[in-house]
Amino acid sequence: MSHKLVGFADSSNSVITQYITDQLSAIKNEIEGLATEISDENDSRLKRHTKTPERMPCLMLFKNDTYKIHIHAKMTTDVAINWTRNKIG
Repeated sequence: MSHKLVGFADSSNSVITQYITDQLSAIKNEIEGLATEISDENDSRLKRHTKTPERMPCLMLFKNDTYKIHIHAKMTTDVAINWTRNKIG
């Protein structure tokens, strides 16, 4: 089973983009085999799977390219790692 975590950040906010980039890197280092990707507010997956696509940052988890769950939140790296681990199962 292949999991991918996508981090969404507003492209006009470099601080949030860097935050999501750093967080994805830390999560990937902690969870073996997890693919990560960064995207922005123009990604159709954000609009398709959330009721509030304008809320950033957002982490969205996919399993075998199928949407699983998302969260709109700015959280510590430890919380983000635990959230991801718990949702992967």
